[in-house]
Amino acid sequence: MKESSRTGIVVAGVIGGALLGGLFAWLSSARTEEGDETVRESIGPTEYFQLGIGILTLARQFQSLLQRKI
Repeated sequence: MKESSRTGIVVAGVIGGALLGGLFAWLSSARTEEGDETVRESIGPTEYFQLGIGILTLARQFQSLLQRKI
């Protein structure tokens, strides 16, 4: 793989990750319907744990997809 191609892939990943992170931050700062509490404040530790497991599962699936292509 050419170095310029790899750099382009990394830059695209960084931009995609920044956009996804910004979207998550925007969603977590949204207010709930009941009052002044943010959505982030209404989420418990269990939901954060489930989200982390989901992100790790997605990363593992992505890695296995890339390994099959090689």
